[in-house]
Amino acid sequence: MFSRKVWRDALVAVISFAAFSGCSLIPGGGDASYPTVNKALERVDSVLDDTLAGVRPRLRWRDGPAHMSERRNSFTNEADGEMDVSRQRHLRTQISQGKKKELLEIVSRRWEEKGFEIKEQNNGRPSLLSEASDGCIAKIDVGGSGDVYISVGVSAVSSGPSGDIAGEEGDSFPEASSGAPDHTPDLRDPYWSK
Repeated sequence: MFSRKVWRDALVAVISFAAFSGCSLIPGGGDASYPTVNKALERVDSVLDDTLAGVRPRLRWRDGPAHMSERRNSFTNEADGEMDVSRQRHLRTQISQGKKKELLEIVSRRWEEKGFEIKEQNNGRPSLLSEASDGCIAKIDVGGSGDVYISVGVSAVSSGPSGDIAGEEGDSFPEASSGAPDHTPDLRDPYWSK
């Protein structure tokens, strides 16, 4: 039989580990500093809008659906009341191989002006990952088929399940031969596609 001291020491160890590993011990507890899902979505869409407003000549795009991803406690695997709210914006404008680096440089400057810090940069398969002081993550990535997308995500407080956010389905996409949405750029631009 364990003594009270052994139980107390074990409890202190668990609480200390949870505190240093970012775990929530209270199911549904959530972080009070996180915004609601609606406020998080406003932040996500605002960063997407602002990012593309800084690119000249203007680019055309389609919005993907807004999505929530439920976070789970690493000990209990129960929902901890926190979500990641995100959306991807897929460029319709074809970006030529010679202009991809320029586009990433413009986006990088724009994000830094808005307080984001560049955390990762890959020149081989052009991509950038940045983070703001509020934990908002923004990424631009060039896919294998030349598609370019910008994704933004931020944490929120919610007890809802993972999945697309109702009423925030985004734009219609053409259908690929696989039946999935086709994200291939379909518009040429005199500057960006040359």
